[in-house]
Amino acid sequence: RLAPHTHGRLRAFRASGKGEENTTIKASTYSPTTVRMSIDPDKELFDSSNGQPPPSSAPPPPPEDDEPRKRTMSEEIEGGSDGQQTLHLSVTDPQQVGEGRNAHTFYRIDVRQGQYSDPLASVRRRYSDFQWLFQRLHAEKPGSIIPIIPHQQAVQISKRMSEDLIEERRVHLEKFLRKIQVHPELEGAAALSAFFSPDAEVFEKAKKDNPGNTNSDDQLDGTVPSTSKEKAKHMLVKLGVRAKVARGGELEESQDGAQMFEVESYLNTLESHVKTLSKTTLSLVNVSKQTSSALHELGQSLFGLHQTFDPEASKSTKSPLPSIKVISNVCASLSAINRVKFDENSAKVGTPMHEVEWSIKAARLALKRRKERQLTYNTFLQQVKNREESLEKLKVKATLSPQPNFDSKMSDAQTALDQARASTKSALDELDSVTQRFFREMDRFKKSVDIELRKLYAAHAKIQCDYSAQLNSEWDKLLPSGNGASRSPVVSKNSSDGS
Repeated sequence: RLAPHTHGRLRAFRASGKGEENTTIKASTYSPTTVRMSIDPDKELFDSSNGQPPPSSAPPPPPEDDEPRKRTMSEEIEGGSDGQQTLHLSVTDPQQVGEGRNAHTFYRIDVRQGQYSDPLASVRRRYSDFQWLFQRLHAEKPGSIIPIIPHQQAVQISKRMSEDLIEERRVHLEKFLRKIQVHPELEGAAALSAFFSPDAEVFEKAKKDNPGNTNSDDQLDGTVPSTSKEKAKHMLVKLGVRAKVARGGELEESQDGAQMFEVESYLNTLESHVKTLSKTTLSLVNVSKQTSSALHELGQSLFGLHQTFDPEASKSTKSPLPSIKVISNVCASLSAINRVKFDENSAKVGTPMHEVEWSIKAARLALKRRKERQLTYNTFLQQVKNREESLEKLKVKATLSPQPNFDSKMSDAQTALDQARASTKSALDELDSVTQRFFREMDRFKKSVDIELRKLYAAHAKIQCDYSAQLNSEWDKLLPSGNGASRSPVVSKNSSDGS
């Protein structure tokens, strides 16, 4: 699934006769007409041999009403009996532009129909463009759990332009794009369409018209007054509501308040447990690294000792014990095995654990966006109360001392009150919509965290088993009983009681 412009490029490729074999999309028999494609997040991608993006054409007009719906996102990801291919996305070919403080890196984004096919479309984006997309998706689809982009800041220019950091960012950016392209809540996001547009002017206009830090209240059509005076009043009321919360007051909740409380409690508990899990698990991962370093130093010292005195050189005495030279060589082998074990543990256990932590931060951000909508709703509620009080005061004044212009003032006050009530209803509808989106996200999030934790600990167990045999084989060489061949298991006297 991609934005409509990608479908347009696919249609243009069909019309030009290029890549017809790889660009066929089979229509399903379902009724809606929305064209939806997806990216397989598990496939490895390969960059094309030429360094230039392929030509792109303008998007075609929307499909006719009688056109059957294409395969849905889930159908594309899960595949089917027809063996139909899915779209593939890659971030490759980082290029540095500029010098000094103006230096920055552009990354090439390719979309392919098949794993080895030519790109259907290519664009180049810099790191700040990905950050803009991240912020805009939060603004357009509040309540969605948007994947975190790690390493957002690098102050020193030398560090910012280092190959290691650029490659690390490239990997993270590719994961970010693959996840959001199959994200079920981001369907139809305008920011995605602009981000993947091959027209540079379209993308620059989108960034100019929609900055990433747009006020959340501005997302509600017709709720924020257009005049500067009314906007200032609105912001003052909002500041008052914030101050009330800071003093310990509570915000008015929607009808889903009880369920929201349960979700927040779950996040708090999860974050606490995962913090402990991460610290302990990463310590286990680092054990192999520390052991590797210790064995390396031990082997070097033993080899130096062997060079000062070698009893085997004289051949006067023989011993069943291994020589210092043999012990030194075994330490070197054990050091190398532990280093490889650490690298595999870092990739299959350490990195996934960090990703679980990042996913919790992403869920926290989604909850924060929902709270912003709740704050907006409470701001309009307070406006309604303020305007009701103002209207009552005018009515009392009109009763006590009638004046000719009171009717006009009361009419204006009533109009302002009606507008505030309408804005409150719109804000409540928006809050309900964001809340339901957040609940759907949290249902998927809980399952995802559970699966990821189980996978990473299963991977850790497999690594332990795989490398234990190699390590035992090396340690056996130091045993005086014929390289461990005649060893028999030793049973502890206390084994019956589990000690």
